[in-house]
Amino acid sequence: MTANLERVRAVTANFFFWQGLRWVPLGIALILLSFGPLTKRAIGDPWASIISLTTLFIALWLSTTVLGGYYARAYGRVQLMPGQHARRDTIKWLVVYPVMFVAMILDWRINAPVLLSGAAFGAGIEAYRRSTGGGRQHYIVAATLFALLTFIPTLGLATSRELLVPLFGVLGVVYVVGGVLDHRELVRVLGPARMATEDNGSAI
Repeated sequence: MTANLERVRAVTANFFFWQGLRWVPLGIALILLSFGPLTKRAIGDPWASIISLTTLFIALWLSTTVLGGYYARAYGRVQLMPGQHARRDTIKWLVVYPVMFVAMILDWRINAPVLLSGAAFGAGIEAYRRSTGGGRQHYIVAATLFALLTFIPTLGLATSRELLVPLFGVLGVVYVVGGVLDHRELVRVLGPARMATEDNGSAI
């Protein structure tokens, strides 16, 4: 009982990040955008750019408005304590995101002998898993996959620069699969709490 209660607290404290279905349209958009160079060669600009921007807009609308509304109706809203995740937000904006950005720049500009972005994305995914409630072993698999992608240039299969765009397609797959699995775990953890609140007319 204590372990279950702690799990509920971990999920509700990071409720936004466990709303897995919100990541699915964004993942699909990343997958489609990873084919951008092929689309551009096939139909040219400005149509390729218009399609890319429209895809991204639709994905954001589905994630925020449609699926965000679904989670609000199904589970209510969580009021976080002020400053609860201040340390995580600081590290995210001052360390994790800059490292990922610099890794992509280096892969593009110097065509690094290993895919630096693979290592950066893998570390970022594991940091995301740990800082948003833990569990979810599928993110360990995803982080390992990105770590392995780091070494593809050493095999002579593709250069770091050539791998940058496909890397976002792989990230899109992680968004889709991880989002669906996150949603299943959310339902498993909060399902009993949801039924209890429906019985007494309150929200989580």
